[in-house]
Amino acid sequence: MRLDRTVTVQSPATADVTYDSEGISSKVWTAVQTTEPANRQVLDGELAFKDYGISAAGISNIFFLKTSTSAIESGRIIDDKTYEIVRIEPYQNHIEAIVRPVVG
Repeated sequence: MRLDRTVTVQSPATADVTYDSEGISSKVWTAVQTTEPANRQVLDGELAFKDYGISAAGISNIFFLKTSTSAIESGRIIDDKTYEIVRIEPYQNHIEAIVRPVVG
């Protein structure tokens, strides 16, 4: 696996919420770190179910990150798309972030 992409890690601002013209709220996100190297892979069905207990295979992706990352569950990772972090799995030499694309 080649760790070859730069990603931005974001966390939700704790008290900040914005509202659009129709009064619909949305979170305010703060970039906490730009990190490299990283690698994104599609999480296939068997691995998703067996190792992570995720049943929505094909929707989920896995990011491999360096261990010195600020990524947290309920945060986001941005490369060419935006992904919601649903799970963090720490290992000795890397971190695996299970993510789903943010739509809209």
